[in-house]
Amino acid sequence: MIYKAIIQTPIGKLGIFTVGRLLTRLDFLTEDKALIPPNEEILENIVSQLNQYFLCPSFKFDIPYQLQGTPFQNKVWQALSNLPFKKTVSYGVLAKKLKTGARAIGSACRANPLPILIPCHRVIAQGSLGGYKGKEITIKKWLLNHESYDFKIFQGKYVPLPLKFFTKLSLLGNSYI
Repeated sequence: MIYKAIIQTPIGKLGIFTVGRLLTRLDFLTEDKALIPPNEEILENIVSQLNQYFLCPSFKFDIPYQLQGTPFQNKVWQALSNLPFKKTVSYGVLAKKLKTGARAIGSACRANPLPILIPCHRVIAQGSLGGYKGKEITIKKWLLNHESYDFKIFQGKYVPLPLKFFTKLSLLGNSYI
């Protein structure tokens, strides 16, 4: 895939892909990928909003996007979009609500083309965090910690700690829907 921009974030590099003026993909990339600065207004808007989220976890995105998935995936992604800030839900509870299986929910989460914006990181397993887009679980831990806990404030901005500090994050008992 040819990305329109690749940016460095606290959780690693993100590849941004747009079609016209719509965001269609955000991908976690390996650190060896070269940065590509945003050079279009829509890309600058997306990067600005992502930066705002990383500075303040309660930031509400207002990015025009287009999802490309099956009707079932779109149904799951819509449910994920409605998950409240600072709340998690188990795969099983979400599956019951959508009258499907927990593994099907996990598959739809893994296929989510817009992680962070559509918060699949807020879906956890019964008794553990579960997976995250087939990537390092440290990204999911970081995002959940970023959204759920107090942060040090540096020059008036939230500053989450580096990933290595969150290796034993436990969210048991914090499941809602």
